[in-house]
Amino acid sequence: MKTRQSYVIAILIVGICGFLTLVADIEACTRIFWNTNSDLMIVGRNEDYVTASHPTFVASPRGIKRYGTADDGKKSKSIHWTVKYGNVAVYCNNRFPNDGMNEAGLTARTLFYVDGDPNESVAPDSKKKELDEDHWVSFVLDNFATVANAVDAIRNQVHIVSIIGKQGSGYSYATPKHLAIADATGDSAIVEIQKGKVEIFHGPEFRILTNPPSYQKELENAAKYKNAKQDELPVSWSASDRFVRSDYFLRHLPKPRKNNAPTAYGFMYSALATSLMPAGLPAPAEDTEVVKKLVSNLSDPNETYGGASTYFQTISDLTNRHYRFKSLIAPSDVFFDFDGYNFAEGQPVRLIKRMDRYAQLGWSGDVIPHLVAIQGDIYDQSIE
Repeated sequence: MKTRQSYVIAILIVGICGFLTLVADIEACTRIFWNTNSDLMIVGRNEDYVTASHPTFVASPRGIKRYGTADDGKKSKSIHWTVKYGNVAVYCNNRFPNDGMNEAGLTARTLFYVDGDPNESVAPDSKKKELDEDHWVSFVLDNFATVANAVDAIRNQVHIVSIIGKQGSGYSYATPKHLAIADATGDSAIVEIQKGKVEIFHGPEFRILTNPPSYQKELENAAKYKNAKQDELPVSWSASDRFVRSDYFLRHLPKPRKNNAPTAYGFMYSALATSLMPAGLPAPAEDTEVVKKLVSNLSDPNETYGGASTYFQTISDLTNRHYRFKSLIAPSDVFFDFDGYNFAEGQPVRLIKRMDRYAQLGWSGDVIPHLVAIQGDIYDQSIE
């Protein structure tokens, strides 16, 4: 299997705010794929930002019809599909799915990413259908059971487009992203737009993802620490340092006794903790103005705790089809078991708004009883 393949795509960047090029240390995330234990395939993720961005937890049944864009003027040029695999995902601002898993044991998530000139624009590929960034995760989860099939579709069916939010729009989560995909066989892929081209890193060895710089540079830097001792590990919250620490601790995770899944979740949370941003972590001096601008774009500035923080964490157990969500403002996580839910065609889309506030509602454990049916699709809802 080729470990890296390059394919030309079109990238249309619209409405970008000048300050976004400085946000790398503010909107930071970490993805860890624990696929070295053949009995349990688990992905963990830290979501780091200045706010939780109004996360809506959405369960999508089979049979829902979707387009690859929310722009009515572009739907004729975008890809469209009918949901094949039921799935759950976290939709920030009620619109932007950035983390989720489907009933086939495939998981996908986007993390912040900018490399090269963020204003670069390439003409659309007339032979491929458009797929906007705020639909990437839906497209993958709705349609595919394996990483290989998802990669093939990204390569041959669509040209992926970056979506940038305008300051003051309330759509705080529309920033440049890269995509991570994993499946129950242990396969993995990282997809990045680099200077007008899409770079696909496909193979089980691509376990860690953070933020800029390019994935090639992240791999080169991490290779320098393959034989490092604990006291030689970098300690900052930069993307490169988090990548190195995550790689190190993943390589040292012990196998749970009797492959106990809850124990494995605990081990994953401990690995994620090595790159977690504590609540109220002060932003670097050079980012102070960036934070002010991001906070001013929030519908409620009181929703931030200052600086950058890990506002939520997720765990996707691809072997047992089990998804967990942990909020910064909650003492414990909650979960969704796929075996306990009906994704049959004809079922409504169900959701939980402000998923990060479940502790304030007294919830614990299974979230399925709290899901609320809506008319239409999540993409029909207003941005929040």
